[in-house]
Amino acid sequence: MKAEYVTSTLGTGTELHISSAEYKRINNEDGWNDHPNLMFAVISYTSANRCTNSIKNRDLEEAFRHIKKAGTIVLATKTDAETAWCEVYAITEGKIIPVITSNDGSDFNINYSGKTKRERNKTRKEREDD
Repeated sequence: MKAEYVTSTLGTGTELHISSAEYKRINNEDGWNDHPNLMFAVISYTSANRCTNSIKNRDLEEAFRHIKKAGTIVLATKTDAETAWCEVYAITEGKIIPVITSNDGSDFNINYSGKTKRERNKTRKEREDD
């Protein structure tokens, strides 16, 4: 499993970068044994940065859904002098897409991908039709 720590341009300290190719490999049958290592890296990052929130696999999946052909899932630490929290971004085609963000570390905004929005609308429509 490959992940990189780089000096942060989106927050403070370092960022955790996971390539979309590596994320895709880990989440298919061939790489499933590395999935616990990925989540350990994510949990370690949020713990080391004393983030108030935790990042789940579904959060990484949402970032992955924003990526077109190639890109990077980024975890960045933000702070307001008292509280630190982790935000999730997707970098693809030269764009930085905020996926999970917050202004204060307690209320979080989720920027759902087009694919997720379509799936949610389809599920909602199926429920209404039943």
